[in-house]
Amino acid sequence: MPRALIVYASSHGQTRAIAHRIAERLHAQAYAVVVANTADPVKLPNPAGFDLVIVGSRIQFGRHAPAVIAYLHQYRKQLEATATAFFSVSMAASNGGDDPNGYLAATFDAIGWRPQLVAAIAGALKYRQYNFVLRFVMKRIAMAAGHSTDTSRDHVYTDWASVDEFAHHALDLCHREDAQIARAAN
Repeated sequence: MPRALIVYASSHGQTRAIAHRIAERLHAQAYAVVVANTADPVKLPNPAGFDLVIVGSRIQFGRHAPAVIAYLHQYRKQLEATATAFFSVSMAASNGGDDPNGYLAATFDAIGWRPQLVAAIAGALKYRQYNFVLRFVMKRIAMAAGHSTDTSRDHVYTDWASVDEFAHHALDLCHREDAQIARAAN
């Protein structure tokens, strides 16, 4: 049974929800899936020995989570030796584009590593979870971007069909790698 690792960082739960949705899709294709939250660094597995590694991070204040960046730095060599995918979750992604605001390029340039598959996925405005100050800041940012400023409820902008498509493409990475190994053996 092929093994997949999904490592993620989430502030208000949307990146966690996306990571678990991807895990469900991989599990449905007979993958043994380990999902690890960077908030618990003691339980973060080494990516060596996994057939597929997917890393996801929320964007907060224009940057990916420091714990994700540290994980990528620590295991860069192991990640280069396996099929890898990365998803970035932000409200900027709700406006479309492969790399809104250049978040992905900046991260990968700083690390000196690039995964085989990348996606920018729209997140959510979790107004009900924000403290007063963050709610105020996010409402101003949302207004400027044309998103909802109704703070009486949360607003999810994630396109779940795109998340499913990302999971499908991540599976293709493993199948492509298997085919290359088979060709090399012949």
